[in-house]
Amino acid sequence: MRHGILIGLCTSALLAATACGEEEQAPSPSETRDVQPEAEESGAPTAEESPQDTGGAYVLNRYGDEEGFDDRRPREYVSGEFTTFTDMEWDEWSGERARGEGEVLGSWCLDQGCQDDPYDVEVELTDPVEVDGTPYFSQYTITEYDDDMPEEMRQALEDADGGRLDVPVGR
Repeated sequence: MRHGILIGLCTSALLAATACGEEEQAPSPSETRDVQPEAEESGAPTAEESPQDTGGAYVLNRYGDEEGFDDRRPREYVSGEFTTFTDMEWDEWSGERARGEGEVLGSWCLDQGCQDDPYDVEVELTDPVEVDGTPYFSQYTITEYDDDMPEEMRQALEDADGGRLDVPVGR
């Protein structure tokens, strides 16, 4: 028994010593092609992370940042005090409107467990307003609800923020 333990310890020590002298190889370009940049320490994505960012109006995204930051085509989007859009995929993003699909949840559906099972929706962002020369979408409309979202939750979403998006206060 001791002999087996001794061999195991020696093998572990030998492997550790060998590994210490090796240099870490940089990944090849093909290995890094589909890797997304990591978010900052706050966990908040930034506008620079959106590879499809081709212009258009911004949203004020409060995801991971209470003050909010300018963003386009956000995958995770806290649009205001009551509503969050997640797993968003944007089909269109321009200076006049943006259209995408994903999931919605918020304080208006806490009692229904939507944090664990958000509702599938299609959304359109519109009504850009200029703040210090920068356009921001100021309204959203849910253009399609999935069957899993009951009518009372649709009404609760509408009552929570009336389709208004947060925009920055002029500086």
